[in-house]
Amino acid sequence: MAFDDDENPNVDAPGANNNATVTEEAEDDAPDYNLFLSMFDKGGVSSKAIRKGEKDFESHGTRAQDKLLETSRNVLDNVLGYTRIHREEAWTRGWVFPDHWEDFEQTEEQEALLLQERVVVMEHERGNWQKDIGRSAPVKIEAAGAGRLWLLPEEAIYLIERGTVDLWWPNWPLEELLPKPEPTGERPQLGPDDYDAGLPLSLEAAYSLFIGVDGERGKISLPKYQVYSHLKRSGFNVLRASRQTASAPPPAPAETLWQWLFSFISVSWDARQPRQQQHLGPLVHPGLYRAYRPIYQQLAILPRHKPLPTPAEVHTPNDPYKVFFHVWKTGGAPFSKKSPPPPDFRIAVVDANESLVPSLGQIEALLESTPYDPPNPAWQGPGRMYQRLKHGHRNVLVAVVDHGLVNFMRFGEGAFGEERLFERFDNRGGQRGGKKSNRGGGRGRGRGRGRGRGGRGGGR
Repeated sequence: MAFDDDENPNVDAPGANNNATVTEEAEDDAPDYNLFLSMFDKGGVSSKAIRKGEKDFESHGTRAQDKLLETSRNVLDNVLGYTRIHREEAWTRGWVFPDHWEDFEQTEEQEALLLQERVVVMEHERGNWQKDIGRSAPVKIEAAGAGRLWLLPEEAIYLIERGTVDLWWPNWPLEELLPKPEPTGERPQLGPDDYDAGLPLSLEAAYSLFIGVDGERGKISLPKYQVYSHLKRSGFNVLRASRQTASAPPPAPAETLWQWLFSFISVSWDARQPRQQQHLGPLVHPGLYRAYRPIYQQLAILPRHKPLPTPAEVHTPNDPYKVFFHVWKTGGAPFSKKSPPPPDFRIAVVDANESLVPSLGQIEALLESTPYDPPNPAWQGPGRMYQRLKHGHRNVLVAVVDHGLVNFMRFGEGAFGEERLFERFDNRGGQRGGKKSNRGGGRGRGRGRGRGRGGRGGGR
């Protein structure tokens, strides 16, 4: 079976005769074994032998049907039994050292490296997958493995599934296995057949070593890895969020003397017209109103939510409603994992079988852990209202994993109370007679004719 990063130029596009089969397979949402089989260099096997669906596998007692089913089983067995190999020119090996950085005390500058969570050190560094996978241990650290590329558990499993990395278990200590470079700058290399240094591991062994429960050092839970793999295969750049996901709010500008003086005499419009609360009677006082603002002010019984750059009280998010991945879209500026730009998406991972619907407090703490991100100032006007509400002032994605099926839900801190629709009608000025110009309304044409007559009973 070809790897994810391989492209086989010998694969032909499906013909017109196979359109019905392709449509049926898309509806069944099953693996396309025809595509896998076409990549094999095998003779005497037709891609039409693989059939699926309830109608095809219902035996009706004929020899033709039994032969068709047996052929389909044999082809499927050949597909699943295909041996995955590594190309010699692209072969890379990683060594498992799960406890190497366990007792390492990292500084605040090294928090983003997550060295204590990294469990695989790379012997070779080849390929363009390094743009968002792995981090090199600083050379200034006086420890074995400094200057080498180290992988997180999810990164190691993903590369093994792709066929990019060959995972080995070491028999030698790290100092002997990967010594420091020579003065000439060359690093000693081991061959793929040096079984004295270690033993190769299978994909099943990688899952048993790196899949665990939340909070276990050097491991990742299966739902979180499924989300990571889903995002990577979709083409996104994915990094683990640091332990401090919320960025510090910008400091408030210093208040000048004039601002301090005017703060005592400036009074808002709402303060100049205090609302008189009544315990009985209608919410809106009877009377003549020429604007919508005083009506809606009387209807505003409950205080509305107003997003602030710095919340009055910050709550600490707890698992599973806690940002775990930062995700960037590709196709823009070159991405750098050492100094990444602000992420396009912040994702928390939730297992549908072990979690309940989040409470308001959990969502509030989750949103407060993200930086303040108000809508674009260019989104002004009534036509962009829904876009502003959808973006919110803080937003986060929650990936809900249900037995391997990943769904994303978006939560945002909206500001519905700030969208005062009545102000559009209050500020609308009426136009009187005359043409629509900068000048005032023109006069009416003509003059009144005739004069008023006196009373009939008037004397002459």
